[in-house]
Amino acid sequence: MFSQIYGCERSGLFHAFSRHVIHSLNIKLQPRTNDKVRVTLLSRGTTYRSILNEKAIIDALSKVEGYEVQRVVYDRTVPFLKQLEITHNSDVFIGMHGAGLTHLLFLPDWAAVFEVYNCEDPNCYLDLTRLRGLKYVTWEDKTKLVQQDEGHGPGGGSHAKFTNYSFDVREFLRLVKKCADHVRKQKAFNDLLALSGLRQTHQEL
Repeated sequence: MFSQIYGCERSGLFHAFSRHVIHSLNIKLQPRTNDKVRVTLLSRGTTYRSILNEKAIIDALSKVEGYEVQRVVYDRTVPFLKQLEITHNSDVFIGMHGAGLTHLLFLPDWAAVFEVYNCEDPNCYLDLTRLRGLKYVTWEDKTKLVQQDEGHGPGGGSHAKFTNYSFDVREFLRLVKKCADHVRKQKAFNDLLALSGLRQTHQEL
C-alpha cells in the first residue's frame, strides 16, 4: 500500500490529505446532543471476513449506556459523500481487515480504530492508523474467536483472509471500551463537548 520508515507516526502529509478532502468536499461534524461515544461498525457485504455473530455484538454494544452505536455497509447504495460524513462523525471505527478500513483516514483527530481481526496481516492498517495519528486496537486473544473453516485461498490453499469469524462478545466489548476510553481522554474530544455545552457523564464505562 505504501512504504514508511519503521516507527513513523502522525504524518503531517496524511493529516493534511485528510483535512484537504474533508474541507474540499464540505464534510461537516454533526452537532452533539449528548456526550456519548459514537461507535460505527463497518459491516462487510462480502463472501469472506464477515462477523458471523455480528447481531449479538451490535445488541451488546447498544446496551452500553455511554455509546451511540450504528452499523453501516459501505456499498454502491451509499453515496461516497455520505460514507465520508458517517466516518468523519465516528469516534470509534470498527471493521474487519479489508479496504473499507482506509476510511480511517477521514476520522476526527481524537478517534480510535478497532480492526477486529487482522487476518494474519498485522501491519497494513496498524501502519495506516499510526501514520494518521490515531489509536489502533485489534484482537488480542485468538482463543476467544472461532474461525469458520481453514479458509479457501484463490490458489487453492488455506488463508485467514478467505473465511468468516465469530468473536467472544465480552472480549469484543472490552476492546471497544479500550477505544472509547482513549477517545474520552482526548483534549479535542472534550473541547468539542464543551463547545456543544456538554460535559462527560460517562467517563467510566
